[in-house]
Amino acid sequence: MSHPEQVMRLYLTEVLGERKFDLIPEFTADDMIDHTQQTRGPAALDAHARGFCANIPDAEIEVIQIIATDDAAVGVWRWSGSPHHHMGVSANGSPIYPHLVASVFQFRDGLLAEYRPFVDATEVRAQIIS
Repeated sequence: MSHPEQVMRLYLTEVLGERKFDLIPEFTADDMIDHTQQTRGPAALDAHARGFCANIPDAEIEVIQIIATDDAAVGVWRWSGSPHHHMGVSANGSPIYPHLVASVFQFRDGLLAEYRPFVDATEVRAQIIS
């Protein structure tokens, strides 16, 4: 198992799955960019992970697949639980909850340097038009 694959698995299963936020500084560069946050570094990923878990306190994480190279990893995963807040609403006012996620990690010098999450467009589209 490559280092990026190990870090992705750690993030999904232990940080998100078991709420072990204290692990984040161990694998995150000081200037890491989390594209969902205004800040940088471990604090950015910490805020992202804590925000996700605060919104879905009973979240359970299912890792579907992790694809990794020497300097990148993509984790495809699904969450279940009862969120407090939705991502948006459809035209008829139904809440939108994308459950299928792809987390993309880029590494530099063995540390997480950049993070981008993606949601399943097909799932979102189905929720928007329902």
